[in-house]
Amino acid sequence: MKIELKNVSKTIKGQPILTNFSWSIDEPGIYAVLGPNGAGKTTMMQILSGLSLHDSGEVLVNGESPFNNRRILPEIGFVQESNNFKPTLTIEQVIRTVQPFYRNWNHSLAQELLDTFNLPRKKRLDQLSKGMGSALNMIIGLASRASLTIFDEPYIGMDASARKTVYQAILDDFLEYPRIILFSTHFIEETENLFQSVCIIEQGSKSFEANVDELSERTLQITGPKDVVFKLAEEATTLLSSSTFMSEASISVLLNEGEALDIPPTCKSESLSLQEFFVGLTNLSKEGEHA
Repeated sequence: MKIELKNVSKTIKGQPILTNFSWSIDEPGIYAVLGPNGAGKTTMMQILSGLSLHDSGEVLVNGESPFNNRRILPEIGFVQESNNFKPTLTIEQVIRTVQPFYRNWNHSLAQELLDTFNLPRKKRLDQLSKGMGSALNMIIGLASRASLTIFDEPYIGMDASARKTVYQAILDDFLEYPRIILFSTHFIEETENLFQSVCIIEQGSKSFEANVDELSERTLQITGPKDVVFKLAEEATTLLSSSTFMSEASISVLLNEGEALDIPPTCKSESLSLQEFFVGLTNLSKEGEHA
């Protein structure tokens, strides 16, 4: 499976949603799609899944446009937070309806996960709690085993324990059946151990992309004497944030690939979490807008 988005733009009601967005993936992995609300994440994923047309640029899934493409669409699973199916259908009817669409559907996995989440098969969707509806959406996304599986904030109403169960199910099934999984989330702290790579979208464009393991080596929080820390800040490629307290200072920095700072023993340094990096990067972008 290979996906390519080349200079994709989309305007809705006169408002630019995506602007020359480009991204390509050609190997299995669980990829984080992060961005502030309104950044264009959902629109990008709807276009990639063949649910919406773009205004300009090129979108290819295995070399073909996914829109209205009967060869490609069964290889794509798109799960969003709500309105995936008619609310008058029962869980059992939904499973029967979607099963023939996906070539790699795993019925035993679907049944196992229905039991794990205690979902009543005879109940209609409009009788389910939000958490139960979200669990069903996640189950279908996993059981589809689509070569490209997209989860767009699909866990509304699920409690922390249920979300943890979902994350483990995603990881377990990916290890058994590797494919491209895109996962949009605001629960970054909970999910970052799932991800091999991260794509950050801001104002309709890709602002950052990196392998998560490499990113942990390139992001640092450094704390120590003010004069020493601020000298290090001048040497770093990107200063994400800084603060001071009495005679000490703390900075968060992003280094270029292969770049290193000579951090003296008077300072303490540690890698940023993905959550800390994302907050620092988006805050930096906001400061740039108002500069």
